[in-house]
Amino acid sequence: MNKEKKLEIQKALQAYTKKTTKSSSKAKKALVDEGIYLKDGKLAPEYKEPVAA
Repeated sequence: MNKEKKLEIQKALQAYTKKTTKSSSKAKKALVDEGIYLKDGKLAPEYKEPVAA
């Protein structure tokens, strides 16, 4: 990946972060849309630490 492409991606990520952190409700919605949290507010299973046996 060249330097220009890296800068383009970095700018896109910064814009996305700025947009999704304007309010707590937008941040929560982004986390649900990204699959990190479920709609009920619980952490998605793939992000939970395994339970010790």
